[in-house]
Order: sequence, then C-alpha cells, then structure tokens
Amino acid sequence: MVSVNEDRPDSAPLDVADEGARVAAIARLHDLFSDGTLSLERFSGVLDQVFAAPSHADLEAAMVALPPLVRLTPASQRLARPLVLQVADGGLQLGSGWQLAADTTVGTGFGTARLDLTVATWDAHQIDLRLETWGSIEVLVPEGVVVLMAGGSRPVQFEALSPPVPGGPVLRISTSGPTGVIRIRHPAEHHGGPFGRWRRRRTAGRPRSGVRPSHSEHRL
Repeated sequence: MVSVNEDRPDSAPLDVADEGARVAAIARLHDLFSDGTLSLERFSGVLDQVFAAPSHADLEAAMVALPPLVRLTPASQRLARPLVLQVADGGLQLGSGWQLAADTTVGTGFGTARLDLTVATWDAHQIDLRLETWGSIEVLVPEGVVVLMAGGSRPVQFEALSPPVPGGPVLRISTSGPTGVIRIRHPAEHHGGPFGRWRRRRTAGRPRSGVRPSHSEHRL
C-alpha cells in the first residue's frame, strides 16, 4: 500500500514527527481558528502541543480532539453493508449530500463519474473506495486526508496532494478495468485560501515519493 500524499524525508525515522506533518497540523489549526471554530485559548494550547510533539503519535494525540476534516455520518444513519453505484453508459455526478460508506464501489462502464468527497458524509474514519471504469472517474478529495493506493489494474492520475493532517481520515483506493481514466485531486477552489498558500510555501522544495462483492447495490 502506497501513500500518494507528500512523504516525510527519507532520513526521518518512522515515528519521528517530521516537518511536513507538523506543518500540516499547524495549517489545520489555523483553518479552524480563522473560521471561528477554535477559541484563541484552545488554539494556543493545541499549537503548543504540536510544537512540542516528539513523535507522529504525539502529533495525532494533540489533534484527535479537534473537529474532523470531513463530515461524519451520524452513527444511527451509517450503512451496515457495502455501497455499490453502477453507471453503464451515462454520467454520474455525486455532489452535496451523498453518503460515502466505509466500503464503497463506483463503476462507470463507458460512462463518466465525478465524486466530490468534500461534500459527502463519511461513514467511517477509514474508507475503502474501489473504482471500476472503462470510461472516466474524477475524485475530489478534501485537503489533509491520507490517500493510499491499495492496488489495482488501472493507473491513476494525481494532482499534487497536500500533506496529510496527523490523525486525519484515511482513503484507501483500489482500481480495476481494462481501460479508462481515473483522476484524483483537490477541489480547485480549496487552493486559494491564505493558509493553503502558507502551507504550500512551507512545504515547497521537500522531497516527494512517488472490494469485494457487495451485499447492497444501487444501479443508476
């Protein structure tokens, strides 16, 4: 399984809190403070913990009590079975209000799909997303989410993804299909904010790294 977010430097031990993870945590704190979610007192307290954290686990512990990066589905409304969305030849546009199951499969045949994960509710902190296409699928991912490639038969086009926020949600992507185009990116409008620019300036020049059958199926 390969992470497609910006990697920590090769020389950093696995559990050492590297600069990229710390910068991602600080940027998240600034975002929450700027929109009024965090008080100055709480912002300062968590910021002190982030600066003092010697390990990645300590960074995650500092961030765990903050509001999640994505909207989580209320426990009573979460899907008990995998979700399968199939589009034979038409188009699929999943925008505001749709629900992302912990195990989700999207297939387009020769059609196209656009999945906006920034406006979906997430049933779990970790999502397994299987993409099956002969056509094209575009996935919009919230900044700060950990994106992992879990394998598959199709190459995936990635725009530059932001470093993951410590303790943030995890999206595990697998692919299948003999042809087609799969593209993963952040929404363009999310790149224009002051803290997005601040985060990219701070991380500029850093090294870069490189489901199963469903019980519940929705055909569109």
